[in-house]
Amino acid sequence: MAEVFYYDYVTIAPWTYFLTASEFGLTYVGLKGDETVSPIFSFYPHRMLVRDPKKLAPYTKQLKEYFAGTRKKFDVPIDISEFGTDFQRKVLQAVQRIPYGMTISYGDVATSLPDATSSRSVAHAVALNPVLIFIPDHRVILSNNKVGTYRLGQKEKIRLIELEKSHLHDNS
Repeated sequence: MAEVFYYDYVTIAPWTYFLTASEFGLTYVGLKGDETVSPIFSFYPHRMLVRDPKKLAPYTKQLKEYFAGTRKKFDVPIDISEFGTDFQRKVLQAVQRIPYGMTISYGDVATSLPDATSSRSVAHAVALNPVLIFIPDHRVILSNNKVGTYRLGQKEKIRLIELEKSHLHDNS
């Protein structure tokens, strides 16, 4: 039997985000429309999706607060326990520790992990991040200070970095 993931949408211009959660926490953040092309199922095959705005309310609320500049740290549970390999989960856990408004290179993330073989292996793990924004992979950039690629596009990665820098010194 397929495991149930609950989902809902939240519109924060210019996007409508698609969020899913298991009983244990947030499992996926993408864009509305992507789920029909199956990116969620490429991360988590054999899941049944049930729309439940009430279950997703804490996540959508915190995402709205983040974009409003009033939230700098997410405190909702995230469930990546079934995502990827042990190494990929360790990379994403390291990415979660990057402070709001800061960027670091893929090489810096690799250096922080004893079992990382290269910045390329870190970049691959970061690119597979199923929980965009909540696991702030937009804060990981190339060593030459260029932003690199991003699942929602390079312009969106730049927008997220600039959003954080613009709210960095707010007292909220």
